[in-house]
Amino acid sequence: MKRRINKPIIKHPIGDIVIIRRGRGFSGSELKDSGLNNFKIARKNGIPVDMLRNTKNPENIEQLKPIAREILDSKKPAGKGSKLK
Repeated sequence: MKRRINKPIIKHPIGDIVIIRRGRGFSGSELKDSGLNNFKIARKNGIPVDMLRNTKNPENIEQLKPIAREILDSKKPAGKGSKLK
């Protein structure tokens, strides 16, 4: 099933006004804080990644955490235990 991933929120201050808009993708630091360290896995699962951004927004991290948990749980092997003895 294809999951719907919203675009990230970007806050752009101009003087005393903060403009909020949708961005191109999530920053690398937001992906790392949510638990996804591999950007290729994120892109393969449909998460937009913007390597030009360096900022961290807590709203974006909270949006990514359940998605990252779902991706990481699906990547774990389903075996009983380790094959090494």
